[in-house]
Amino acid sequence: MNPLRTLYFGFALLVSLSSCKHEVDPVSPEQPNVPSEQPQKRPGKVYPVGSPQGAAVTATIGPAGGQLTSADDRLTIIVPAGAVDAAQTFSIQPIGSTGPQSLGNAFRLSPHGTTFKKPVTIRFRYNPAMLTGSVAEALAPAYQNDKGVWTLAAKGKVDKAAQAVTVETTHFSDWALLERAKLLPEIGFVKPGEDIGLEVIVLNDEILVPMVKDTEIPEPYVSPADLIDASTWKLAGSGNLTPDNWKARYVAPNALPAVNPVAVSVKLKAPTSIDGQTFGELQLVSNLYIGSEGLTFRINGGKWITTLATGRLLTQQGIRYLDMAAGVTQEGNNWGVNIQTYQPPVETDENLALTYTSMTMPWSLEPTSPLFHLTDEKGKVYYKHFYAVPPVFIPSPGALTFYRFGKKGDYIIGKFEMEKAGVYNDTRGYLGTARIEGFFRMKRAL
Repeated sequence: MNPLRTLYFGFALLVSLSSCKHEVDPVSPEQPNVPSEQPQKRPGKVYPVGSPQGAAVTATIGPAGGQLTSADDRLTIIVPAGAVDAAQTFSIQPIGSTGPQSLGNAFRLSPHGTTFKKPVTIRFRYNPAMLTGSVAEALAPAYQNDKGVWTLAAKGKVDKAAQAVTVETTHFSDWALLERAKLLPEIGFVKPGEDIGLEVIVLNDEILVPMVKDTEIPEPYVSPADLIDASTWKLAGSGNLTPDNWKARYVAPNALPAVNPVAVSVKLKAPTSIDGQTFGELQLVSNLYIGSEGLTFRINGGKWITTLATGRLLTQQGIRYLDMAAGVTQEGNNWGVNIQTYQPPVETDENLALTYTSMTMPWSLEPTSPLFHLTDEKGKVYYKHFYAVPPVFIPSPGALTFYRFGKKGDYIIGKFEMEKAGVYNDTRGYLGTARIEGFFRMKRAL
């Protein structure tokens, strides 16, 4: 068998994550996150409780203190000396987040029902690449209280240098990292000649100042009219933008532009002081792709080619993988495009709205990495995610990125780029390299 095709169709074991119903209501943290003595003008919205998305990590921590980190290294709990009188089992379990504008999954922290004698620190780590449509300064830790309402925790601190957000609490619950301000859609698709609306959504009116009291997130959310600078709406790329306070409408050009996506941005009001630091250029950015539904790509900066496409989540011999296939163009030509990954971006509850923000998978020769195969319309030349420096194969610089992975019938949205895709021919062998870039918005069939 051709070794290139053998590499392409290789499998690797993927550990399945468990999914069971949470039966214990979350417990609200108390000091030092002090609830407001005055009732909120609008009550918080009740959300369902997230389901487990993997096994819990545990550790026994006693009076001397200690710490525990989640399996994905995104959350750490730091227990100081004297927080507990006797050894207790602490645990962190990833769960699907039901929190609004959540950055990734949430975490279930235990022990429940215990009041710590000293505040325990919760530290979230974040990837700046995941902050599409938002900024790090707008991140806030939040917990789901015993009423099912997501509550922004007071006195959370953002450390951009460490790419971390920390907060202290004396009780455990379900916790998540939320984006208090966001430009939606953070990633959008619009057909040539059509339009799309944008708007800024904020969870509370204390976006960029330290909160002194815990705040339940209401619905509808707070109007951002007083929180953004409506004069700073900007379009980078082709098309037309019409601002309207905290909203705007973009009209795409009639043909796919050379620069794709275009960027729409707006600034939060400035200057804003946070913990003694002044920020004057806090900008929310939305990237809008112009193209029809399906998969769109181009080779070496040439003409954009759009093909019909569908995505399927399949299982073979107990191994789950995502297969995205595209082919026929609008003109009736047949380009064969196939992208597979044995690590499908399913990290949120299948019963919830599934949005995975900026999950990036670099190209690799490992069998668990994403695989790319493109055949030209004549079926004679094909392109791979690796190139050759004989006798060695080298993965192309670039990556496959998912912005959204929906339930069956919903959309899979993302992009891909290869700086040095290998170009091959069955009879002539290796032909060199090409730059390939593209994006997709396709329905998930299975």
